[in-house]
Amino acid sequence: IESYTAAINLDGTNHLYYSNRSAAYLKKGDAQNALDDANSTIALDPNFSKGYSRKGAALHALKRYNDAIAAFEEGLKKFPGDTALEKGLEDVKREKEGPPRGAAAGGLGGMFGQQLLQRIALDPKTRHYLNDKEFMAKIQMLQRDPNSLT
Repeated sequence: IESYTAAINLDGTNHLYYSNRSAAYLKKGDAQNALDDANSTIALDPNFSKGYSRKGAALHALKRYNDAIAAFEEGLKKFPGDTALEKGLEDVKREKEGPPRGAAAGGLGGMFGQQLLQRIALDPKTRHYLNDKEFMAKIQMLQRDPNSLT
């Protein structure tokens, strides 16, 4: 990151420096800075497909699924058939949709399934929650969309 920053300080018009620093930030887990650099990449060269891939990946990491989808789709309009953009779009859509219904073992969705309700029912200290309409509505919402926790 430091080397790319030094290169940008020498030549702030080179989109490749921003693109590569964006990838480095994302690898480090700094999605916001990755997004900022991806936006700079696109601003400097809107005909560079990786700029859209970097932007989509950063938005995906920020769990801004709709924005990530829009970034990948914008790239695919300019670069139809680009495999990196297609894969990024597929990945973000898959994560946005969450685990398939009934996938009790994977993801957060399984945490709020029948087994949890049975444990609540068997515990005298928590049993009364099953009669609480607000509590049950929240459990049902989480069963439908485990990503609503984020």
